[in-house]
Amino acid sequence: MMHRLFLMALFLSIPAWRLKAQHYPGPAPLPVRIAVIGSSTAEGVGASTTDSTWVGRYRAQLQSFLPESEVLNLGKGGYSSYQLLPDGSGPFRARPVVDSNRNISKAVAFRPHAVIVNLPSNDTASGHSAEEQLDNLEKIAIESLRNGAFVWVCTTQPRNLPKAQLATQKAVRDGILQRFGPFAIDVWTPLAAPNDSLATSFDSGDGVHLNDEGHAVVFRQVIQKDIPGTLAQLRQNAVAAAELLGIAAQKTEHPLAKGCLAALSRSILVFRKGH
Repeated sequence: MMHRLFLMALFLSIPAWRLKAQHYPGPAPLPVRIAVIGSSTAEGVGASTTDSTWVGRYRAQLQSFLPESEVLNLGKGGYSSYQLLPDGSGPFRARPVVDSNRNISKAVAFRPHAVIVNLPSNDTASGHSAEEQLDNLEKIAIESLRNGAFVWVCTTQPRNLPKAQLATQKAVRDGILQRFGPFAIDVWTPLAAPNDSLATSFDSGDGVHLNDEGHAVVFRQVIQKDIPGTLAQLRQNAVAAAELLGIAAQKTEHPLAKGCLAALSRSILVFRKGH
């Protein structure tokens, strides 16, 4: 339990409402600022145009309903979880160095309401274990939460890999779904072939990167999480949720619990100010 964002699930047992203007059963969503960090899929590699990338599609969809919303993209092809760790992390032996221009510290400097982490497979391809990948993702999440931004984490992505590395990919996928619960975005299931490789219909041609149809799949998975609607629900229930988190944080002393409380406190503040 200590390795999940279970504390947020205490008050987020709500269905995804999708982005449908005038059809929210709860409070109306406000414009949001969302930062995306990650590697090639986040950057848009494999898509034919910027508008066909999942981030480009998401930005257009979000702004069609909430015109003042922003989606900031710091994704960079080839990156792993190590480059995205907070400033001051490392140095690590035989591991990449943190990139302070594209990491979680840079993302939260823009004061987003939410961060989406999209790291498909480079860690595994570089020989990083499942445990270190999940630990890095948790550190990234804690940094985001401590700075007042809720965080959604995409699962790993199917990729044509040797058997041992494929097993690591699946272990990381399962770990993300377990640790992040409702804040995990499952991109594996709709992209995978029966043998757990990348389905040919979504393959840009190298067995690694997504084509336009693949980016559309990721876009749909992100949309289903309804981040603006979730943030609106937080705004409505912020006081009760903060009380729950405060109690849980005192009992567990777990940094994710304290991070959730920090994010929730900021959500109360920024939405009251109309930010």
